[in-house]
Amino acid sequence: MKQWLRFIFSRSFLRTAMRLTIAWIVIVGGLWLSLRWYTQPGNARNVPNLEGMTIQEAQLVLDSIGLIAVHLDSVYTAEGRPFEIIDQVPPSETSVKKGRKVYLTSYRATPPLELLGIDEGQDPAVARIILENKGFNVKEKSEPNLALEGRVIRVEDAKGNILSLNDRLPKGSTVRLIYGTKSKKRVGVPNVKGQTLTEARITLTKAELSIGLVQYVDSVKNAADTLAARVLEQHLRPRIEKNVLAGTEVDLVLGPWIKDDGDESDSDGEERQSVEQIEIEQR
Repeated sequence: MKQWLRFIFSRSFLRTAMRLTIAWIVIVGGLWLSLRWYTQPGNARNVPNLEGMTIQEAQLVLDSIGLIAVHLDSVYTAEGRPFEIIDQVPPSETSVKKGRKVYLTSYRATPPLELLGIDEGQDPAVARIILENKGFNVKEKSEPNLALEGRVIRVEDAKGNILSLNDRLPKGSTVRLIYGTKSKKRVGVPNVKGQTLTEARITLTKAELSIGLVQYVDSVKNAADTLAARVLEQHLRPRIEKNVLAGTEVDLVLGPWIKDDGDESDSDGEERQSVEQIEIEQR
């Protein structure tokens, strides 16, 4: 025991203890100084509340206090103000050091394009739900069609243009869902020979008829030929008498149209007469 006491109070032990103490003071002091230098507590900033500002306004505010604005993402809603900040990371009142990035989410100015995804023959109620879930404003309209009674005939845009399954429209656009109904009304049959498929569709729709099977002759080989093709035959003979149920399908055969002055004038005259009389009688 006496030897331990002599060692503890010996000059060599005291020198060693003093050296260890100084070393620990130097190490701890150095760590404290380096930590203060790294964290720079004097450069701390409180993140302001940026929600409700535009991206440009938020960037000016962050620049003024030494923070960096980063536009991370944008979302669309019809009620939102374009470029208005709706979320920020870090949130407001968070203490961060100078030079920290603040990530911003805003409303977007233009709506995204959404795939229509509605095809002929679908259930109208299901089609409406699909379109509304995609953000479209849906209006419905019935049209006589015996083959597609209670089913989707087509979808149109606000201007009446026919839309296909793969068409894309801006979210929030108005679309018209056309579905078939049964009718006891009888109508005449217009002459659509010489018309393109689009023209024939318009003519038959005005006459309260629908397009049935569409066939192309063998000489129609590509998309350009298809667009240029005209109606060569229709399976229902043109007639003024109202002896066909509204909604009846008219099958068409299309191909290259060969102009014949005599035939063309007769056909055009018969077509104009039948269509005009049908429209007058429908009024």
